[in-house]
Amino acid sequence: MDIGTSVITPSESAEDTLPSMFWGLDPIYGVFAKLYIKDILELKKSQPVPGVFFYKTHPITKVDILGTIVQKRERERFFSFGVDDGTGVISCLWWKKQRAMENVRLASSPFGLNVLEQLNRINQLENSNSQLELGDVVQVRGRLRDYRDQREINSTSVSKVVDPVFTAQIARMLELPYLYRNFYDKTFQIQMDSSDPNQQGEPTLSLQRKIKQFLTQNGVKNFYQQELEAIDSLVCIAEQNCVSLCLHHPSQTSQDPPSSACVSKQIHELFQQAVCALQEEGIIFQKVAAHTELYLVTDAEKELHKVTRKIVQDDSTRPKYVDKGCPFHHIVSCVRHSYSAGVSEAAVQRVLDRLECDSEIVSTMDRHYTVS
Repeated sequence: MDIGTSVITPSESAEDTLPSMFWGLDPIYGVFAKLYIKDILELKKSQPVPGVFFYKTHPITKVDILGTIVQKRERERFFSFGVDDGTGVISCLWWKKQRAMENVRLASSPFGLNVLEQLNRINQLENSNSQLELGDVVQVRGRLRDYRDQREINSTSVSKVVDPVFTAQIARMLELPYLYRNFYDKTFQIQMDSSDPNQQGEPTLSLQRKIKQFLTQNGVKNFYQQELEAIDSLVCIAEQNCVSLCLHHPSQTSQDPPSSACVSKQIHELFQQAVCALQEEGIIFQKVAAHTELYLVTDAEKELHKVTRKIVQDDSTRPKYVDKGCPFHHIVSCVRHSYSAGVSEAAVQRVLDRLECDSEIVSTMDRHYTVS
């Protein structure tokens, strides 16, 4: 039996659709997820596995928040403080570390290093870092848990942020929408196949690599998809994979060879998938979005590079961008207005990366650019 792509819709429960043994395949599962506190408080709790929560289809165990301390209390073994990021308030626990330094025996160091003194300094730094006051801005990392029906963070790291000009808060405000749009809000998909590892994504990937190599080696500046389908070396790669796909199709018997119509249709669809994948990478783009329209190779489209550089050069001198540089989405908007409305964000990002690699522009902070 062949199992195709399992797509989980946001309305479905991820734990009902996907066994827990596969949660680790989601890269968000193993990181400190940067989320709004409002969303952390509303995460769905996993019933069979304690300590696992879900944002849409993504399993979450650890979080990273930045906010202001609005509540504080101290107990014998821990501090408890409430952190507010503007969307909600969550309780965080910060456990005290008991160090009986007077009972520590240390061997003498041959290099004259006083290890006990260094440990005392570290201990003092930890103690000063734990002196949190109302109004302090802190970055907290830790594991999520529910205690007495209240969502809280069992902190593993608490860092006081000394930032009089709010650089850290502004950076976080810019970063979170990008993370939500490109990762958290995207449906988690998993490729599972019990018979042929090439049947799902590998044919597209192999053809995609071959097309990319062909475009680079031949200095292609633009093309139509049907032109690629006439290149023998590319068609050969597609045919090998498509014959295999047709043979594994449920309606195809082992005695009957795959029909030419089946192979031709599969070849066309495979080229279409490979071209779409190259668009998502930003390798190619279209001025007008349609499968029949001309594709342009991003690295070879010098006019796009020229327009993008001029936008960064002109707008980075404007008062509101002079300190941090032009934000990425502002650059995309200007490129679409000055060059073509069909340019993808991936293509603009590739151009910016190339300009930065050539030292024509520099990135000043997360997705902000200015001239070098």
